[in-house]
Parts: sequence; C-alpha cells; structure tokens
Amino acid sequence: MFKVSHHLAVTEDTVRKRLQRVREICQSQINNVTWQRQQTTGNVWISRKHDLHYCISPKIGCTYWKQFMRFIADDYPKGTQANISKPHDIDRYYTHYHKVSKLIESRLPNPMTMGEMSKGRSFTFTRNPYTRLWSAYIDKFLLPDFWFSVAPAIMVQTRRNATYLKKRQCGRGVTFEEFLRHIVQQFPKKLNEHWEPIHKLCGVCYIDYDVIGKIETFEDDSHLILHKFGFTYLNPNKTSKLVRAVEELTMLVKYNFDLAVPRTIGCFNTEDVATLLWKAFQYNGYIHDSFSLPMNLTKSEQFKTHPKQVFMEHVIDTLKHQVDQNMDLKIQKINLMKEAYQRIPKKILDGIKEVYRYDFEMFEYDNDVFKL
Repeated sequence: MFKVSHHLAVTEDTVRKRLQRVREICQSQINNVTWQRQQTTGNVWISRKHDLHYCISPKIGCTYWKQFMRFIADDYPKGTQANISKPHDIDRYYTHYHKVSKLIESRLPNPMTMGEMSKGRSFTFTRNPYTRLWSAYIDKFLLPDFWFSVAPAIMVQTRRNATYLKKRQCGRGVTFEEFLRHIVQQFPKKLNEHWEPIHKLCGVCYIDYDVIGKIETFEDDSHLILHKFGFTYLNPNKTSKLVRAVEELTMLVKYNFDLAVPRTIGCFNTEDVATLLWKAFQYNGYIHDSFSLPMNLTKSEQFKTHPKQVFMEHVIDTLKHQVDQNMDLKIQKINLMKEAYQRIPKKILDGIKEVYRYDFEMFEYDNDVFKL
C-alpha cells in the first residue's frame, strides 16, 4: 500500500509541476498578438452526473478515454448482445463514430464550457509532436482511413499535377513528406484535430485543468486521474503485452477491413488492407520487420471469404512466435520513425518545429527528432 501511495504521490507532484510550467509559459505570452489570435478548436465530452470534462486529444490514448467516458455515463449499447462490463468492451467504431446520448459534446471555444472546465473536474493528454505526427500519418494516410476525405486535398495542395483530384476521390499514396508539408503550409489556420497542436486544441492557457497527462507516462497519469476523480474501481487489470497487443490490433484490423466496401473498388481492396496493416504493425513495433506477409495468405480462398479472421490469425501466430523468441521491438519502432524523418527536408522540419513550438516548450519535449 505504501509503495502504491508513494508512486501516486510522485505522479501527482510531476503533474503539478507540469501544470505550473504551462501556466508560466501562458503568462509569458499574454502580450503576444499572434498568440492572442489563436482560437481553441477542440471537442470536450462532459458527464454532468460526475462533473467530469475530457478534452479529446486524438492520437493520444483517446480511444481509452472515450470508452471510459461512455462507460461511466452508460452511453453505450445495451442488451445481451452488447455484453459490456468494462470500458474496453465498448466497440471501437461505436466509441468514435456514434453520437453521444447521455454525455454532452461541446466544441471549444464555448465560454460556458471553458468556465465549467476550470471550476469542475477536467483533464486531457499530450504527446511528443514527432511521435504523434508519425502515428497520425500511419493510421490516416498509410492506412486508408482518410483516403476519401483529407488525402485528396493534401495532394492538390502539395502536388503540381494533382489539381484533377476532388474530395471523395481516391487519395491513396500521400507521402509522409507531403503530410508534413501540408501542416507547415496550412498553419496557423486550423488544422485537423488529429494533428492540431495540443496547447491550441484544448486551450491549456484558457482552461485550468486538473490533470494534463502524457502518453509517455500514460499508465501512471491514467491511474492518477482515476484516483483523483473517484474511479479507482476502473483501474485496468494488469495484462500481458501479448494480450494488450492482440486487443489493440484486433480493433485496428476490424476497422480497416470494414473500410473496404463497394465504393472503394478501384482504390483499394482487402488484399491492400492486409498488406498495409502488416506494414503499419511493423512501423508501430508490433511485428518484426524481418517477417513478411505471405503472399499465398491473401490469395487463399479462406482469405477471400473471411479476410479479417484469416489475417488476424496469422498476426496472432506471429506475435506468439515473437514472444517465444523474446524479441523486443522498441528499438525497431524508434529507428523506423527516425528513418522516416531523416528523409524530410530541413526546411519542412524547421517548419514543424515552429508549428509545435509551444507543445515542445510547455510539455518539455526535445524539438530535435533525432534525440528521441
């Protein structure tokens, strides 16, 4: 008990110092005209029953916290089919794309919401801008999630010969450089919430947060939030890395394979999804880059009729083999990301440093990507 209490106290002190640093930097910019023109753009989920406010920060554990908010507010499907006894049981697609009914969703800068958040109980999360951008690129552009929405506009903006592309046309093939170039060219105009700077997205200079957590210390900061707001009974049970990986990848497999519908014919199919997911899992440090996806797997009759199941079975077999071989993929994940940034022109990297300048400063991240 002492160890747990001491660890929690250390985390609480770290978060307190983080909040103090944010306030000091905000105060130092009070006369900055450019700063004053920035408008808070984020979304907040509110549980009136619990007086709890969560500013959603995409690519920073938001699936976990959206599931948590839905669970405590009973904002999820009911009935025997749902079989929901904990936040993680709520379907990922439902979590993100079904309108809330018992929670309240408010878009910042709503003065009333911002006032309530400063008086009530509020939290959000931040992340190193470099890892956040790389993660966003993998999930939204390497994989097909944004191919029919954001990607065509980025191609038109960054390619001289792409003026023929229109929204809802296939935007396959956006490169990481094009993605970063788009951000630099677009700023200081509003950016997509998945890569808008956190200080701007969640208005950290205008809202007195109780907790600003970090993805890098997600477990400790999450335990602090659950303890501070009276939800310790929802502390996730310790599970093995294999179990956590299977749960996460199962959600991603289901979501991305379900994107391959009739309207995407001519842009991508289930074979493409399998190939791209495999590459994404390697980038994200789940599968060793020496393991290739067998070509005969996606050509099999079983795959044609049950692509999600067949692909996921192979993923699980690979994960188990890696556990048996005691393979640690942390270094691979970092190195592959660094290699991606090494191919980016210095001018664009300098622009990224400027766009995320205050996220680097406020939350104490090194702005040298190669020191990660």
